[in-house]
Amino acid sequence: MNKHSGLIVLMLVCVLMYTASLAHGADFLSQIHPYLKVKGEYSDNLNLTASNQKRDFYTTITPGIKFSNMSDRSGVTLDASVGYIFYSDYSNLNYLTGQAKLDAKYLTSSRFNFYLKNAFIRSDDPREREFFSTVEDNKYLLATETERAVYMRNVVEPTVEYQFGPESRVGVKYRNNYYRAEDIEGRDSIENYISPFLIFWLNKQHGFQFDYGYTNGHFERSPDLKGHKVSGAYLFRFTPKATASLKGAYTAQTFTEDFLNYQIYETSVGLSYLFSETLTASAEAGYYWLEPEAGINRDGGVSFKADVIQSGERTRYRLSLQGGYILDYFTSQNLGFRKFYRATGSITHFLDRRLSIGCLGRIQRSEEESGSDTALRNTTWSVGANVAYTPLKWLQISLEYAYIQNNTNYIYETTNEYKENRAMLMVTATY
Repeated sequence: MNKHSGLIVLMLVCVLMYTASLAHGADFLSQIHPYLKVKGEYSDNLNLTASNQKRDFYTTITPGIKFSNMSDRSGVTLDASVGYIFYSDYSNLNYLTGQAKLDAKYLTSSRFNFYLKNAFIRSDDPREREFFSTVEDNKYLLATETERAVYMRNVVEPTVEYQFGPESRVGVKYRNNYYRAEDIEGRDSIENYISPFLIFWLNKQHGFQFDYGYTNGHFERSPDLKGHKVSGAYLFRFTPKATASLKGAYTAQTFTEDFLNYQIYETSVGLSYLFSETLTASAEAGYYWLEPEAGINRDGGVSFKADVIQSGERTRYRLSLQGGYILDYFTSQNLGFRKFYRATGSITHFLDRRLSIGCLGRIQRSEEESGSDTALRNTTWSVGANVAYTPLKWLQISLEYAYIQNNTNYIYETTNEYKENRAMLMVTATY
C-alpha cells in the first residue's frame, strides 16, 4: 500500500479532474495554471542548535501547477510542485524538494459521498507543519530536528459516508501516513488508521456523535503500536447559531513492549457560535486521566481548546488555544505522550486588492515527566511578519521575516536550546 499509494492517488485525481470538468461544462485545460517560484532565504541557525550555528543563504527554484474546479457537489483542488534548493556555502546540502496538496470530493445523488485528501512533502526543514494545515494556522509538529536532513512524508486520507438526513451521516475514514528520513537512521514510521463514525440528529436541537479509531503503527527502531480510541458526544443546539456539547473518550495504547502501555480517560464540555458567515468561535474545556501500566504515575490534568476564525475579504485572522496533552507519534522524534500547551495566531489585512500585510505568532510548551519532582519542560515561541504585493495579475512578490527561540528548564538539556532569525524573499509568476 505504501509503495503504490501515490500512484493510486494520482490516477484517482486525474479521473476526478477530467470527469468533474466535463460535468461542469468547463474547458479542462483552462483550469490548469502552471507557475514558477523563485525564493531566496537566509537563516542564521540552519540546524537549530545551541552552539556552532551554521548560517547560509539558499535559493529555491520551484515550477508547479495548480488546478481547481471545486463546486458545491464535486471537484478537485490541487497544488503540486517540484524544486531544487541551492545552498550558497553548504553546497553539500543541495537537494530536490517537492510538495503536493490535494482536496477532492464527490457527492452523489444516492447520498453516498466520497472525499479524498492527500499531502506530500520532501524537505529538510527541521520544523514540519501539522498535516493538512496551512500557513495561516501556524501549527507545527512537536518534534523538531537539530540537523538538516532530507525527509519525505505522504499522508493520504479517503472518506466514504452515507448521508441519511440533513446533518446525519454514517461512514468510515482511513489514513495512511508514511514517513521516511533519508539521511537519519531509525526515524522511519508507517501509520495505518481507520475510523468508522456516526453523526445522528434526532431533530434540529438534539444530536449524537460516535467515533472509533484503530491505529496500527510501525516504527523502524521504536516498539510498534496498536491504539484504540472510542469517543462520543451529545450535541445540543439551543439557537441556530449556538451549539453546546458534552464529550467523553477512552484511549488505549499498547506496544510490543508492555511496560510502555497506557490508557487515557477524558471528558469535556464545549460551545461553538456562529457570529456571522465569516466569523466563528468555539471553546472546549475538560479533564483527562492517564493510567500507565508501569513507570511514572501521571494523575492527569485540565484540557482545553479554543478557536476564533475570521475569513473576511479584507481582514482574515485565526486565533487558537490548546492545552492538556499531545500524542507525538509518526514524527521525526516519536516523543510519545507529552503534556502540551500552545497558543497560535495569524492575521492578514489587505490594504487594497494588490497589497497585503500580515503577522503571526506562536508559543508552546511541552512537558516530559522525569524521575525527580521537576518535569522536563521545553518552551518554544516565534513571531513573524510578511508583506505581499501583486503588481500584475500573474506576478506576486512577498517578503517575510521570522524569529524563533526554544528554552528548557533543565540544565543538562541546554543543548536543545536555540535561536533563529529567518528572512525570505519570494517571486511567483502564474499563468
